[in-house]
Amino acid sequence: MSAPTSQTRDMMDGQGGLLLGPHRYMLIRPDALMGLFARLPLAERDAAFEAIAASVRENGAKSAASYAGMGLAEADRLIRTIMDTAPQLGWGKWSLTYDEKGLDLSLHNSPFVAGFGPSEHPVCAPVCGMLEAICTQIFGKSGSAVETACASQAVQGQSKKHKCQFRVNA
Repeated sequence: MSAPTSQTRDMMDGQGGLLLGPHRYMLIRPDALMGLFARLPLAERDAAFEAIAASVRENGAKSAASYAGMGLAEADRLIRTIMDTAPQLGWGKWSLTYDEKGLDLSLHNSPFVAGFGPSEHPVCAPVCGMLEAICTQIFGKSGSAVETACASQAVQGQSKKHKCQFRVNA
């Protein structure tokens, strides 16, 4: 284990916690987290992915609310903050856009793909949960995020060249 970076040191609260604003975070290896899902039978895995998406939707909404206000007038600021913050938290590089009907995300270097590895099914359920939280904040109503392409489904060894794609309709 190496010494913390200056960015991580800035987040340390002196009591063993990492804070970004008022919200506590933790560092966990992607393979440790995603190994839980990989070990589950497919039917249970789907339920677990749904559960983590719901949890991220609920708790990610708290983070998003601290970044910007509600509504379309705040959308640009919220999206810019999220695109800046996601890579700092290890969530990959986000290219997030919106139109009057919803949100589109192109995600490069997903930690969920890195942790899970090759899969026949999309594995970035936490991202779907976060997108649903963002959708509610911008449009004032929930939407259902869909991972339309997942780099985990790329040919073995090619996932780093592929991006995950998402859409959530408001």
